[in-house]
Formats: sequence, C-alpha cells, structure tokens
Amino acid sequence: MISYQWCSELDSGDRDEVLALVAAAAEYDEEAGFSRIHPGDVTSTSRDGVRVSHLPIKARKDLSARDDAPLVIVAYLHLQVDGEGLGTVQFVVHPDYRSRGVATMLVEEIGLGTTADGDWERTGAVALRCWAYSTHPASERLARRFGIPAVGRLWTLFRHLSGPFAIPLDEVAAPEGITTGDARPLGDPAVSRAIDEVLDAASLVPAQRERLADEIRLGSGNVLVATDSSGAKVGFVWSDPALSTHLELDAASVRALVLTETARGAGLGMTLLTMALGALRDAGAQIALIRIDPDDAGAVRMCRLMAFEQEGEHSCYQVGEWAEAPSFRVRPGETSDESCPTLI
Repeated sequence: MISYQWCSELDSGDRDEVLALVAAAAEYDEEAGFSRIHPGDVTSTSRDGVRVSHLPIKARKDLSARDDAPLVIVAYLHLQVDGEGLGTVQFVVHPDYRSRGVATMLVEEIGLGTTADGDWERTGAVALRCWAYSTHPASERLARRFGIPAVGRLWTLFRHLSGPFAIPLDEVAAPEGITTGDARPLGDPAVSRAIDEVLDAASLVPAQRERLADEIRLGSGNVLVATDSSGAKVGFVWSDPALSTHLELDAASVRALVLTETARGAGLGMTLLTMALGALRDAGAQIALIRIDPDDAGAVRMCRLMAFEQEGEHSCYQVGEWAEAPSFRVRPGETSDESCPTLI
C-alpha cells in the first residue's frame, strides 16, 4: 500500500511535495507544539562527515485500492548519520493521512534492525534516535508494539506574560562583575563569536552542542550576552519573538540559555531568563514557551521559581547502542543550578 525509495537528494517534484507536506504539518501541529522539520532539512545534503538521507513515502491518493489512483507523498523521513554511524531521525505524516497506519506499515516493511549488513537499510546508521513530541498516543502505541525504549524526556513549560494570569516579572540585576548589553540578532558576527566562546567553556556533551549548533544555524531571533569583568563571555540567552498560537494565545519562545561552568550558581541564569521574558512580553507575546530536561533539578527549580507551568512531555526513542545521553541532556550526575541549555 506504500512505496518508498531512499535518496541522497530529493528530485524537484518530490522536494516541492515534501516541502508542502512539512508546511501543512507545521500549521496543523502548531497548537500542540510538535517538532517541526525545518525546510532547510528537506533540501539538505551530506556535509562534513554527516550523511543525509531522505525517504519520501508514497501511497495512492486517499489510500485508494484502485491502480489508477495517483501516487502522492503521505509521509517523509529525514535521516542524519554522523561519522560513528549514529542516526537522528525526523519523521512526519501528512495531516490527512494520520491515524491510518502509515508509520506502522513503514516500520513493518523496513524493520528496525541496525546490525544486518552492518547498518540500517544501508544508510550507514548503526543506531537510531527519534523524538516524539507532546506525548502523542500514536507514538506510544508504535513504541510499545515494536519494543522501542524511551531514553530521554523533555518538558514544555509555559508562563503567562500578560493578562489576568500573568505574574509580574521581578526587577533583576546581574551578579557583581557581570554586565549585559543589548540583545542583538542571531547571525550577527559578534553574536556568533560570543556564542562560540560560551559553548567552548560550557562543558556540553558533543551531541548536545551539535544539536544546539544546528538549531542556531537554522534559527532566528535575538541573543543577549553576559560578560564578566575581564571581558570574557560567560553566558547567553537566545529568544525568538516570532509569534505563534499556543493555548489560543500569542506565544513566543526562549530557545536556549547557556552559561559557562564558572558562571553557574550565582543567579546569572535567572537574570538572563527574566530579561528575555521581558523582551518577549514587549514584543507582544502573551505567553512564553521553553523546553527543559526534567532530570535537571536546577533548571526545573529555576523555572518553577519564575512561575512556569508544565504543558507537555516529550520522549526520545532509541534503537541500537548509543554511548551518550540524548543531546538535550547533561552528563549523568550533573544537576547543579543552570547546568544545561534550555531548548525549544
């Protein structure tokens, strides 16, 4: 009932159809806060030791049994495999074809063996990871059916910035010896250098840094950088004032908050987050969204103190062996205040 063929680059017809599918899915899923496949991933190709594979999944229109019914793309899988054979999967089904067994059929036909012939489907992947967002029942059923374990979690939190449920933002001052300038656009050369300097001193696991670098490369918004008395960059917060609809309100996002190891525990994280929330409020956002690792006690405590509420939970599923924790998580045992980036 479905057909598929791996390719290193989508041809023009399939590319346009997949881009339309991704756009339709993003609009449909906006309220639920699901992950969105970035259009840049659809057009991406292998680079710098990272192998990219695309899998458009086709079926007869309306899943018709008639041979003369046209073939349309009903789902799309994007696979990125690093030099160690670790594959990151993004998968989306067109809204018109959800809850009709497309994902189940794909797994049944392709399988999940990552050891046959040395890898999965000859893509070079010896292990696979995929995030499922907003505790979607379909992903939970699929994982149970095929025995796919969850190895990581995220929470989406929200905070009212205006309206009757909003708690005023407290005035905050940076810790002694720390200064913050004005927020500058992501992509500004000075901002890029500051981000690199902070990441170099933040002791992130490689997968975590790589994921954040990808988010920054494809993202938009503004970055506020903190500097110590010696001129060293010791932290930044990245927020995106672009408005979307969430809980029937205008929402904007805090995309990342990162501190160097030496800057943690002094209140700088709360200072930067408060300033970012103020900027989102002034840009017209009624609520702010943020994602955190619920196992990071410091991040959870800080967000609770700042009146964030939990709205959804997300799970990372894994097939095969993978030495590192999911890229949103810190090293096991690291639970100090503000020890990991908050991502959305």
